[in-house]
Amino acid sequence: MRFLSFAVVLAAVALVGCASHLKVAPVDPQTGLLKSEIGTVGNATTVIAKDISLSKFNGIAVMSNGGEYGLQQLRATNVFKEVLSFEDIQKLIVTKGLQDQVSSIAEPIGLTRLAKAYKPFLWVHAKSLRKPGEHQPYLQLIATDPTTLDQIFLAEVKLDIAWAGVNDQNVRYPLFNSFIQWARKNP
Repeated sequence: MRFLSFAVVLAAVALVGCASHLKVAPVDPQTGLLKSEIGTVGNATTVIAKDISLSKFNGIAVMSNGGEYGLQQLRATNVFKEVLSFEDIQKLIVTKGLQDQVSSIAEPIGLTRLAKAYKPFLWVHAKSLRKPGEHQPYLQLIATDPTTLDQIFLAEVKLDIAWAGVNDQNVRYPLFNSFIQWARKNP
């Protein structure tokens, strides 16, 4: 019985070791997509992909709900000239004297006010959710035009916590690759 328990633990450790976790990946110059040093990259389901010129956002994106990994991975896609965190835009509001026009960025309406008072940008954010009638959660990567609060891009992956695991190759890289493909079609 001890041998069986040891074998199960060893197999679990081996499976976990076959993927990376929160590792920022470079864009492969040959494919234009994120390159994984370990294993193959899965696919995300693109739910929304509106045809819209991203040039209206002045090469600026704001990343929220993605943590330091999301911020750095969005920067590594090379889609935008400038990728800002929420901390960056709070400083920007103060240095540009926009406090009277943008009192808070905690709600989407604050981002709308900032985009109008400063200059347009694309709001990129991550969201996890459970769909009605489904037990497994999803992770979504969403791009929103803050001037209208319209979602213009949404990709998602179902989180297979038990078998495939939640890692870069199954979850995060597919979401960002879907985003890169959409962004390149909409310069």
